[in-house]
Parts: sequence; structure tokens; C-alpha cells
Amino acid sequence: MSDILIVEDDLNFAKALEDYLSARGFEVKVVLNGKKALEVARSETPEIVLLDLFLPDYSGLDLIPELSLTSSVVVITGAGEVRLAVEAMRRGAYDFLVKPVDLEALALKLERFFPVRVVHGLIGNSPAMRRVVEEAKLASRGRASVLILGETGVGKEEVARAIYRLSGRRGKFVAVNASALPEPLFESELFGHRRGAFTGATYDKKGLLEEAQGGVFYLDEITEMPLHLQAKLLRVLETRTLRRLGETRDREVEFKFIASSNLKMEELKERLREDLFYRISTFIIEIPPLRERKEDIIPLAKHFIREFGREKGIFGISPPAEEILLKYSWPGNVRELRNEIERACLVASGRQLEPSHFSERIRGEHRILTLEEMEREYIKKVLQICGGNKSRAAKLLGISRPTLRKKLSEG
Repeated sequence: MSDILIVEDDLNFAKALEDYLSARGFEVKVVLNGKKALEVARSETPEIVLLDLFLPDYSGLDLIPELSLTSSVVVITGAGEVRLAVEAMRRGAYDFLVKPVDLEALALKLERFFPVRVVHGLIGNSPAMRRVVEEAKLASRGRASVLILGETGVGKEEVARAIYRLSGRRGKFVAVNASALPEPLFESELFGHRRGAFTGATYDKKGLLEEAQGGVFYLDEITEMPLHLQAKLLRVLETRTLRRLGETRDREVEFKFIASSNLKMEELKERLREDLFYRISTFIIEIPPLRERKEDIIPLAKHFIREFGREKGIFGISPPAEEILLKYSWPGNVRELRNEIERACLVASGRQLEPSHFSERIRGEHRILTLEEMEREYIKKVLQICGGNKSRAAKLLGISRPTLRKKLSEG
């Protein structure tokens, strides 16, 4: 899925645009003709389409009505073709650019379309998430271990994957949830074993730590790791060697280690060996819960709508539905929001999500009132201000006393 689709038959110009915008953090795709543009727009619904008006197989003007159904279209035209740009906007284009294009001005213009940017897989417009992005960039450098803290569902693994992408490492990203491994198998799964090392060990097995050779090993919920294996992990991190169960020789390993936990710092220290804690906490990233960064709720929701709603033609969310999402506390954080949007897209019809598409748990006490209900609530507040005096309340509201009684009794 791309942020920006460039439709331009001048390959050199298209490449220059792609390189510049990619360096600014946008996800960009280039196509060289109108037929391919329509295919990509239908399958990926890019946020922005940069459209040349002169293509080998189509007039850009003829593409605008369909492209503008799901994307904001910015046409690119020559200096002598402003008349065409005006016609393009009449057909549904959002804006136009005149060649030669000022790339800096273009980037600033495009950033207005993105209430949130997907930077290396991380989504968020709040100051807290911008800080997390910057910290992930710093944490990606070198071999230093990283500790990611945050409540369940905030996106700790996504941050770990971002660090992996930013690091440029060629090896695998190997993710393990310590709480999901049965204790009897923990050592064998992580460190591997030699054939015959224990009952049932019928073949040599490479452990997951070795699988991460040259890449990143991510251990989620590290406090669930048995204490005796914490000591063994510490040795691996300090010596860059490991020994499989049943073997007598050490094997060299090289990977970046990232751990995470949903515990507070003090609880974490109590559950980990002190020496291991200091080894893995060279760089600490704390991710705030979603309820503390409400600026990210709607951008995240729109991102998930693009993921789950595209095939059904769902591309947006109504203002009342947005209000419901903003008022909910999201105890399950981003994971809960993602699941809710996926569910809503399954039950929805039409081109956008409405309040009725959300589960009762989400709507809860924050259900959007009808106009009649809002009127009745307002009358009750006025009546309360008037100390229960219906004649005075009716006078303030500009209605008769019988009308006031009737409206209060409705519903």
C-alpha cells in the first residue's frame, strides 16, 4: 500500500519525484501509463495521486473522475497549460502543479494530506509517537540492546520491527513471546539442541537465537523467562556465543537484541536478574497508551480502514463515528482499535463507517443521541436550572407548558 502514486511517462522526472518523496518518509509507487494507474488505484487506494495530464494511452483528464473517488488527485501540467489544470479541477482534481516542480514546495503541500505519516511502519501524529519514531532511529544504530516498555497492545513489536528496518541488517527479524513458550521447551527453542540431548531430541536443532544471525532477535514479555535461563541469555549477550543443549563447544552469534515488557519499570526490575536488566536496557523506549495520545486514534483508524475496507469499497469514517472512537478509553490500545475497525468493516455497507457499525462495547455510554433525545436532554437541563419550575422553563425555552410536558414525556 502506497501513500503516493505517481502517474508520469517521463521516467527521469518520475524517478526524481520518487527519490525525493521517499527520502521525506513517504511510501511511493510509480506507474508510466493510465491503465496501470487505474489498476493500482483500485487495488491500493493511495492517499495522493500525482497525475501527468499527457500519458501514452489516456488523457489524464479522463482518469480524474475515477481516481478522485478514492484519492486526492494533484495534476502536473506545463506552464502553458493552466487552462487544462482548471478543467482538471472541475473534473475533481484537488490541486495542480506547474512544471518545473519545486520539490520542497511539493513536499510541504503533500504533507497537508497526511494527518499521520507511516514512517518505517510506525503510525502516529502525537508528540509522543514522534518521539518514539526518533528514538527508534537512534536505537537502530550499532549493536546496543534495546528495551521497549508499554501496555499490552500499544505496538511494541511494531517499534521493534521499525528498529530492524532502520538498522539495515541483512539477517532475519526473529520474534518470540516468552509467555507463549512452555517452560520445558524454552531452553531448546531459544538455544537449540544436539541430537540425543534429551528424550525426544531425535535430530540436531538450531535455536531461535541462531536463526537471528546477522539480524534482530526480539523477545517479548522477557520477564516470563525462567531465572536460570536469564543467566544463560546474559552470557550470550556478553560473549556473543551460545552453546546448544548437549554440546560442548560454543558457537559464535551476532544479532541485535530487543526485549519488551508490559510491566512498569520497578516491577520489571523485580522480575529480572539485575545484571541482565542492565545489559538489555542500554536504550529504553517507552510507548504511551493510546488513551494518552488521542491525536493518533483517528489516523490509526483511517489506516486500518484502508487495510480492511478497501475490498468492500469503504474509504472513510463519518464525524459521529469519529466522535465515538475519540471518547472510548481503549484499554486494549492499538490492538483493540485494529480489531474494532476490522469488525466494523465486515458489517458495514456504504463507503464509510458509521456509529452503528461499531460494537456495543465501543458505543456504550457514548452513543450518539438523536435530535429528539438531544432536545429532551436540553429541556431537562433548563428545567433543572429553573429549580423544577415548568412554567419558567417553558418561558425560557419559548414554548408552552403543555408542549414542554409533551416533549418530556416522549421516548
